[in-house]
Amino acid sequence: MKISIITLHRAENYGSVLQAYALQKKIEDLGCKAEILDYHPERYTNVGKLRRLKEKSSKFQNPLLLLLAKILIYPSYIRKNRVFDNFIKIYLHLSTESFATNEEAKKNVFDADIYCTGSDQVWNSHWNEGVEKALYLDFVPKGKMCFSYAASIGLSAIDEIEKNEVARLLDKYEFISVREDSGVDILKDIGRLDVVQTLDPTLLLNKEEWEKVADNAQTTSHYLLTYNLHHDPRIDKYADMLAKKYKLIVRNISYNWHDVVRKGHLDWCPKVERFLSLIKNADYVVADSFHATVFSIIFERPFVTITPEVASSRISSILNLLGIPEHNLQEFDDTKVIEAPIDYMHVKSLLEAEKQKSMNFLKTVLSSSDFTHNK
Repeated sequence: MKISIITLHRAENYGSVLQAYALQKKIEDLGCKAEILDYHPERYTNVGKLRRLKEKSSKFQNPLLLLLAKILIYPSYIRKNRVFDNFIKIYLHLSTESFATNEEAKKNVFDADIYCTGSDQVWNSHWNEGVEKALYLDFVPKGKMCFSYAASIGLSAIDEIEKNEVARLLDKYEFISVREDSGVDILKDIGRLDVVQTLDPTLLLNKEEWEKVADNAQTTSHYLLTYNLHHDPRIDKYADMLAKKYKLIVRNISYNWHDVVRKGHLDWCPKVERFLSLIKNADYVVADSFHATVFSIIFERPFVTITPEVASSRISSILNLLGIPEHNLQEFDDTKVIEAPIDYMHVKSLLEAEKQKSMNFLKTVLSSSDFTHNK
């Protein structure tokens, strides 16, 4: 049985490619052939990213500053291309055809038994610049089975003007699971009472499975790791305070070479395998990233997460689910939370129970009588 998955594997960030790999692996572990549909929308190309720079800051309305920003950021785009393309080539099983729009997808014939909207923020209309029909499998021919696995809306609510369209697009899905509890509430509100919550795919793999992907690079130095996606000054301030207290090196993972000006050592867009090992070997992790939070939990590291203003529900949801909500940091002059030992035995027991529910969902989908009927 072949399952075709659409997700955001071309978003060029660590979480996007790692969750795509994890879902692919777990579907294959269940005896199916998994394929990642090579969806590559314009906004994820270098041209698209440069075009959108002006929208990110009022400073870039000045043509000279915009040009300077493009010159400064372009080397980082090239490095990201290389890092994530290499991982995709090694680990992901892509479709032979690529497409950039829903209309292009309709012209292709993707030969699959079942179609899946995968995880990540596939249904976040803020990041996707509207309701993106391809990510709702609008291109899939009638009569084919569709489901979602841990799809994320990433917001606490969706716009009223989007509700009818989203409800219509979801009508073709025979099974729906989302990543956050807020997503369950949102979809139930528009009529999908059968929606369930499942784990992000990265949490379906255990520590030993991820250690096989992480590189073996070791460091004799003790360090505190930051992953500051939203350039939050509170993260740098907190990390500096903690590092001074324990005489640690600060290592900053960043996609941007110009972050070399931040305090500490810059790990400029390391390989995906290196990203994992940097979290695995850190004394402490301070981040504003969902997947940095996830891998801190998987590798059982001391950590705190500072939630961003936008799309923070996914972080709060997983911390609440695993009984460690206090690691969503609120007091930025207090190191007690990160210093207090986490009862990872208890966290693992909660995680195993949720993992079983999520795997049962996948097994139910893949063995459903509805699929047999459609065949």
